[in-house]
Amino acid sequence: MGTGSGYQAAVLSKLVDRVYSIEIIEPLAASAKQRLAALGYDNVTVRKGDGYYGWKEHAPFDAIVVTAAAGHVRRHLSRN
Repeated sequence: MGTGSGYQAAVLSKLVDRVYSIEIIEPLAASAKQRLAALGYDNVTVRKGDGYYGWKEHAPFDAIVVTAAAGHVRRHLSRN
């Protein structure tokens, strides 16, 4: 959660099969999506949205990395 420039998603994409990254700020989401595609990171999917609410179409996730700290993690985001 929190795509920003896409750097962290790019690094994670080398470690896992698939990365789903959510960015709440539209211009950041759009530029990161474009940048990652141009650089050939085809296993990263970026969307504009509020990561606090998850991405139910792809849940549950094996792991979640939050780059902008929230006060707590909502129960539906975790397996427990």
